[in-house]
Amino acid sequence: PLPTTSFVVPAFNAEHTIVEALSSICAQTVADFEVVVVDDGSTDGTAQQVRSVGDPRIRLLRRDHEGLVASLN
Repeated sequence: PLPTTSFVVPAFNAEHTIVEALSSICAQTVADFEVVVVDDGSTDGTAQQVRSVGDPRIRLLRRDHEGLVASLN
């Protein structure tokens, strides 16, 4: 079954803040959710930080840098 809630988190060079953001989402009282992190062409360790969280509800999509609007689409 599909999760009841989906969060889309755009990220560009967010290695210093992404773990805190994902931890905050995972700490919510709703447990049936998915998080889609859209890495918008980061050149830092954003992808590695997302993978380090290790929560199966978090998916990482990597794309070329096109900006916030493109990432949200």
